[in-house]
Amino acid sequence: MMKKFIGIVFIAIVIFYILEQRPGVMEEVKELLFTVKEDISQTEQDIGDFKIGKPQPEDISSDKEYDGRLFHLFSADQSSIIKTLGEPNRKDPTPFGYQWWIYEDLAGQYIQIGMKEGKVVTIFATGEELSIDPISIGDSYEKVKEHFPVQSKVELELSKGSYQFQLKDEEMKRNPLVKLSDNRFMQLYFDTFTNQLSSVRIMNPDTLLYLKPYAVKYRGDLPEITNSEVQWKKIEAGREKQIFSISNEIRKRFSLETFTWDEPVSEVAFSHSEDMAKNNYFSHYAPNGEGLQDRLSEQQIKYLSAGENIAAQYPDAAAAVEGWLNSKGHREALLNRDFTHLGTGVYRDYYTQNFLQKLQ
Repeated sequence: MMKKFIGIVFIAIVIFYILEQRPGVMEEVKELLFTVKEDISQTEQDIGDFKIGKPQPEDISSDKEYDGRLFHLFSADQSSIIKTLGEPNRKDPTPFGYQWWIYEDLAGQYIQIGMKEGKVVTIFATGEELSIDPISIGDSYEKVKEHFPVQSKVELELSKGSYQFQLKDEEMKRNPLVKLSDNRFMQLYFDTFTNQLSSVRIMNPDTLLYLKPYAVKYRGDLPEITNSEVQWKKIEAGREKQIFSISNEIRKRFSLETFTWDEPVSEVAFSHSEDMAKNNYFSHYAPNGEGLQDRLSEQQIKYLSAGENIAAQYPDAAAAVEGWLNSKGHREALLNRDFTHLGTGVYRDYYTQNFLQKLQ
């Protein structure tokens, strides 16, 4: 007899700033839902409050080719990628079997290309100079929707099963999924505070199933993820650098000074992510009551002001940063003019950003 259960987990997400004279705490409490059934799988949702109902458009999937260079890169092989973009700044492993090729020195662009067995399986990209015709980073939601109508249900048929991704109203507004063809899907990440396109992710069907960014009703199998401790260490280190680079790209969009990497602060951030994961809690305060100020003081780190963002259960670094951008308190930390240094720490799927305004 098949058993079904629905678990609902409420997690308090808190963002606060610490001042030298007296710490101040500002909290935001958000509801995060987990749904697990035999035929329905649900990942933890990003942060957002938008509840906008939309009529269901017709399926627009086709084999249409788009002019933007990013679409052509998705169809390119390894040698063509190198010929077009050059050698990547670095190559970061992922839990999903592909390797991120990181391009962070391109003028006005930041691009991550997921390579597996010499082929592109996914791309995440942002930046005002990004070529994704017929749309552009910074375009309004309505303008993007003219070219890529959003749907609440996106279907995928593979030999190993049938899948239907089910998007909630807030997901359709914040990070809708578009079926470009049977072998290409695109996530559109929007900044819901400006109603503008923030970044895009193109992926093949297998990558979409690995990431599982929405509730999915399915018949068949979902891919399993297994990585060794050594592999996870490399994955986490790559995610930390990706968070740093994507955060800086977002600050450029708002004409803000970019962060300087701070290794000691990164170690503090990592220790908190690890502690949350191993002790099964999600908070800026450890079970013993210690907060960010205590953690920084223990490492004798000097600062004028500090802030912290945390996230959990996002499939990767890019999704976590876009989640922070769409949460008021986290956004304020990410775009704070006073913060000059950033340390990021990732343990498994727990993410921490520690921001500092350094003493002169």
